[in-house]
Amino acid sequence: MMMFVAQLPKMVTPGSDITVDEQFVPFRGKCPFRRYIPSKPAKYGIKIWWACDAQTSHPLKGDIYLGPQDGDARAANLGSSVVTNLTSRWLHSGRNIVMDNFFTSVPLAESLLTKHTTLVGTIRRNKPDIPSERTVNTGRSEKSSMFAFDDKLTLVS
Repeated sequence: MMMFVAQLPKMVTPGSDITVDEQFVPFRGKCPFRRYIPSKPAKYGIKIWWACDAQTSHPLKGDIYLGPQDGDARAANLGSSVVTNLTSRWLHSGRNIVMDNFFTSVPLAESLLTKHTTLVGTIRRNKPDIPSERTVNTGRSEKSSMFAFDDKLTLVS
């Protein structure tokens, strides 16, 4: 895997957008980092984090999730650390990183902005940085949008 990942950036120069997501590869053999996810169709497998060029879908960097290691406390901000690790080569280049709600957080968006990189992603409504008035739909018509602005951040509900 390491030799494969080392060759990926040599094959293509990414465009302005990079996506970060996970892939669950079904696997039932013996492996210390095999994961069990009951909600997946194949419940056992190996989880791989990927950074890909958004336009061509070409993988740029990958990392196998080994799970919590012995003696480690529960990983806080796992999504942020995965994004930072996978995209470190392309930070400070004016690119945009697109991700889903597992990775997205306000502190990550602020951190990426300091590195001349923007973030577009969905965010879970239970994140502590989301204002409570933006999490409730009471009194709003269906398919309406509310915007919140804070310095250089924009939230659409």
